[in-house]
Amino acid sequence: MSYPRYYAVNDRPVKLVARPTGEVDALVFDFASGGWNAEPSYFAKISGGGDVDGHSQASFDKLVAETRLLSAGKRHARPIAWAATGDAPRPYRASVEGKLFEVRLNADPATPYTLFVDGESIEDLVDWPSAWTKPPGANQP
Repeated sequence: MSYPRYYAVNDRPVKLVARPTGEVDALVFDFASGGWNAEPSYFAKISGGGDVDGHSQASFDKLVAETRLLSAGKRHARPIAWAATGDAPRPYRASVEGKLFEVRLNADPATPYTLFVDGESIEDLVDWPSAWTKPPGANQP
């Protein structure tokens, strides 16, 4: 069997990916962060049938983008106290439920920020969410 494989389980994006060791992980979309969690229980859900839809990579990427957009409101409403990193391209960092959130500053004023979760680009931000607190003395936009 070749990997990655893409699914929606009860409309939740799930991808099966091979590790370099040959083991396979079930990575499940995390609605809170917009990132991924390894959840072995999804192997049984995928093989057991039910509300499981297979996807091509293109249709899966579209599903993930749509799901991230829908979950963004909850992410933006969550209070996050950011810490300064001292790194100009990514000046803010926070730990949220064990995940590393980072914000990159962009040159494009239409999308001045990009949110990364565990190193993966999750979304471009037009405005800084009001529930998020920049570190004291932050002079970045």
